[in-house]
Amino acid sequence: MSYKFLVVGAGLSGLSNAFFIKQLYPKAKITIIESSNRIGGIIKTRKENQFIFEEGPRSIKIGKYNRPLFYMIDKIGLYPEFVTSIQQPYNYLYWNGALKSVPSQMNLKTISRFIKDNGKDELLNLIKAYPKILFNKQESDNLGEYLDEILGKDLTQKYAETVFYGLFGESVYRLSKNMCFQKVYMSSYDELQLKKDLIYDVEFEQMRKKILNKANSYRFSYGLDSLPKRILRYLQDNTKEKDFEIHLNTRGKEIDIEQKQLIIENENKEIKRIEYDYIFLNVPSSEIVSMIENSNLNQIKDDLKKIKNNSIITRNICWDQKILPQDFRGLGYLINPNQNQNILGMLADSLQFPMQYPKDSTSLTVMTLKNVNDDQILKELSSHLGINVQDPKMIIKNDWIQNFIQFQPGYFEKMQKIEKELENKKIIIGGNHYTMVIPELVYLSYSKMKQLYV
Repeated sequence: MSYKFLVVGAGLSGLSNAFFIKQLYPKAKITIIESSNRIGGIIKTRKENQFIFEEGPRSIKIGKYNRPLFYMIDKIGLYPEFVTSIQQPYNYLYWNGALKSVPSQMNLKTISRFIKDNGKDELLNLIKAYPKILFNKQESDNLGEYLDEILGKDLTQKYAETVFYGLFGESVYRLSKNMCFQKVYMSSYDELQLKKDLIYDVEFEQMRKKILNKANSYRFSYGLDSLPKRILRYLQDNTKEKDFEIHLNTRGKEIDIEQKQLIIENENKEIKRIEYDYIFLNVPSSEIVSMIENSNLNQIKDDLKKIKNNSIITRNICWDQKILPQDFRGLGYLINPNQNQNILGMLADSLQFPMQYPKDSTSLTVMTLKNVNDDQILKELSSHLGINVQDPKMIIKNDWIQNFIQFQPGYFEKMQKIEKELENKKIIIGGNHYTMVIPELVYLSYSKMKQLYV
């Protein structure tokens, strides 16, 4: 049977939906709607003056949820462009006016440095906390309350608050344990079953083992935006013209649930109806509310309206010379929210991927929640690093407005209820409502398609 699939949103979540639709339903009609003038969502790469600036995610971390993403990279032929990171021995957090080291590689040297920076008692307390994570049965979904019980308030304030605020822009006491720590949305991931369903080509498997075997994370030669671009090219090259459409600068105005049609409007204010058998919504909750505003789904609308989003500002800053202290050997640093700083964190891109930048240059990514001027950012960098930061060659600023969901306690259960009700109406909520981590996002896109297929 030939289905009509409509995908709203051409970020990685939506494009992954389309890719796995093509894998599972080769004869399906696929239509993608995107309100902006580009694909990729928060994946955004700029190339200038021999620098590669990742304005969204900086790299893809290798973890335990890789298989659907690797399968997709295999099929779209992107794997010859793997660029692996150089793992640094430390990460840092900014606490009481100084950078404190936290080992990313466990050896005598890094542990000794941790003790020097943070004290022997903190190391012992962290070690004692580990068994509690395995056996704690606390039912509360409040991450801060859970970590207070595991670590104690002092360690939670110093370490957990710093890390999770850096990742989510929110205090641990306002975050969901299920979403942000236990990742219950990934509980269906089954590597053994996926190995049977998603089989790599021999050439890809050989290259993956050779290149990525000891890597911590990776990029692509021409930037992370090669991933969405190559997915789109794959879909265009492997689908008949009549069975694949993508509309940029086009927004979904209203879902006609009874008729199973989406009313769309393009940049010229032209209105059109598109029929579907299934519609995938990979857009913010506020846009979903707008599209179902005229329906009788009142409880769903109310629940979606309660979902809050955070904004973040990123700056890609580059210099023609090395500016980091010689003893700075880390991915970057995060800053505790109680330290009265504007900077949320810094990533040392040119330390992690030096092969993608001119020799002896420096490229950093700095994140803030507040919109402050560049001079203030450079002043804080100087203070954190203990150096006089020179004027940079270039600063590229990006305002990511309302792009990051506040995963408040109870979020997962609420979203599961919303999904169940909408699925009966052939409306599927995208994986971007659960995570922005690239391998996880691709898996969720796959799993939603697989559930329909089964």
